[in-house]
Amino acid sequence: MSNAPRQHHASVARPLTLAKVAIPVGLGALVCIALVLLVPLAGGGVNLRAALAAGPWADTGNVDALIFWGTRVPRVVLGLIVGGSLALTGLVLQAVLRNPLAEPYILGISTGASLGRYTALALASAGLVTWPLFSPVLCFVGALAPMLILQMLAGRHRRFSAITILLGGVMLNVFFTSLILLVQFLTDFTQVRSMVLWMMGALDVVGWREVMWAAPVALVCAVAILFQSRALNLLSLGEMTAGHLGIDVRRTVARLLWIATLLTSVMVSVSGPIGFVGLLVPHGLRLIFGADNRLLAPLCVVWGGVFLVVCDFIGWRGLAMLQATGLGGGFGGEIPIGVVTSVLGAPAFLWLLLREKRGE
Repeated sequence: MSNAPRQHHASVARPLTLAKVAIPVGLGALVCIALVLLVPLAGGGVNLRAALAAGPWADTGNVDALIFWGTRVPRVVLGLIVGGSLALTGLVLQAVLRNPLAEPYILGISTGASLGRYTALALASAGLVTWPLFSPVLCFVGALAPMLILQMLAGRHRRFSAITILLGGVMLNVFFTSLILLVQFLTDFTQVRSMVLWMMGALDVVGWREVMWAAPVALVCAVAILFQSRALNLLSLGEMTAGHLGIDVRRTVARLLWIATLLTSVMVSVSGPIGFVGLLVPHGLRLIFGADNRLLAPLCVVWGGVFLVVCDFIGWRGLAMLQATGLGGGFGGEIPIGVVTSVLGAPAFLWLLLREKRGE
């Protein structure tokens, strides 16, 4: 245990060369391009030759082009944006809170944003609200609430453990989930099924509207976090150390938490609450490349997107693959992406929790 902080300090203080950043980030970017080119080609039901020949600006009467360019390609692009954003948000929260278990889903931020989205849908279905930006605004307010509560909890106890923040996030998850169930109970039953499916997470978009809404926010927030990556390194060493090294801790932490909350709320508004991406991706990259957030931040952007698109492909084509082997039964459709990430993330979370407990 005594060697861990020293090793962490050495890793974040080591000079970062261009080659060390360019090679893994460039490889991830190439994988992203490959996914955009190849994943939409998978699956049947579309005449790929006709869709590719028609191009993305084909007449809407061309059904093959509409399915390929209007649903499959935007789905992959949105997966890259959402996955990279959630992974980057997890990295920020883990550095700012100095908690290796911090992640938007676990800390209740995604659930709070979901409550905001649910409330907006319920009010819109009742005809009480018609403002198109009402849903994203409520998502942001809902995501901000648990973050403020956890900040107050951390401020009251100057020395807080990972277990304290973890239990606070779990309780907030339970509380906001209860409020979501209440909203479901009060909503017209015809809307409940769509709400439940949305809670499982989904990237099955139609058109480019969600991409055009999420991409600018993700780009601005990612650039802001990349410029703060040195501050993340210093904050991960502790507030006192960061202050001695010239960081305005209070303003920097507030700025990063606002960015993380905004990024989470926008991603939840377009894809639903997708858990464990912000936990799995940063930890996996940290095990491979070390603890330097200057390197981990751009890596989370590219490899987080790769991870989520692969999970979405498993959910999209998983049942079809099982049916091809005779194991899928008569079930149709696709597995929600939130189910896939939770199946992968829950065991990893338990492993990290036991590892952290042994470290104490």
